[in-house]
This record gives sequence, C-alpha cells and structure tokens, in this order.
Amino acid sequence: MAALPELESRAPVAEPLGEVHGPAVVAFLRHVGCPFSEATMQALSEEADHRPEITWIAVSHAGLEATDRWCAAVGASHRVRLVIDEERAGYAAWGLGRSNLRHFAGRRSLAAVVDLARKGIRNRHPVGSRWQRAGTYAVDAEGKIAWRHIPRHAGELPDLEAAADAALR
Repeated sequence: MAALPELESRAPVAEPLGEVHGPAVVAFLRHVGCPFSEATMQALSEEADHRPEITWIAVSHAGLEATDRWCAAVGASHRVRLVIDEERAGYAAWGLGRSNLRHFAGRRSLAAVVDLARKGIRNRHPVGSRWQRAGTYAVDAEGKIAWRHIPRHAGELPDLEAAADAALR
C-alpha cells in the first residue's frame, strides 16, 4: 500500500480509477450498506447536483450489482461517477488500507451511528469489508491533491463543500 498522497502532490494513477482530471472530488467509501457511506453518498449527490463544474467520483469495493442496488436505495445522483474497485487497488494507491476495531466501533463512531439512525440512515445489507478505511480527496485542474480528509474514526464525514472549493482553486 502506498503512503497517503500529500497536499500539492500529483494525484495517484491506478486502475480502475485511472488518472483523475480535476477539478474533481474522489470519495473512497468504506463499504456499501454502511451508514457513513450512505451519508457520504447523499452529500456527494447533493453537491454534485449543485456544482456540476466538478467531477464527483465515488469508489466502491463492492461489485457493480450490489453497488447499483445500494445507490438506488440511497438516492445517489447520476452526476456522481461510480468506480468499482473490488480488488481495492485504487484504495491502496491512494493510501487507504484497513482500519482497526476502534476506528469503526469506538465510542465516537458509535455515537455517530446513533446520530445517523435518528436521521433515518441505518445499516442496509452491507457488502464489502467493514475494515476498509474511507478517504476523500479534492484534485485541482493541474491534477494535484488540493484537499484531503482521512477520518480519525469511521463516523467523521468529509466536508464536501470545502473539498469542492479546494478543487476549484
């Protein structure tokens, strides 16, 4: 697995994502069915509908059928480009490996699950590894990392408005 890309460094190039042409926001999801992934996808969809000048990408390590079914269930926008990375090669190239038990089942993550449940977002037929670490990156027009969010715990969601602003700088 590669190190996390530094700010101002070139965005990694790895299949199945390939080269990311900015301005773009790339969100690597924990797994489909995860409440945190659902909240992230809903926020991506909302931002994508309001900011079409940015390429919005969601990366899933579940298969295409499971990801499509989940996207339909959570109301994902068709403006968000889906990339299926079942081998997690893209995750690894962007520095995103496995998390630990405390990361997704610690006190802060469990509190965030409760908060999302109150908003109607719950675990739905999970597909993929709960151990996969999430991460979100903004890539500018020069193909450089302009912003990144690597959650300290699974319930820490990215500020996609900040990501979009960084991608457009």
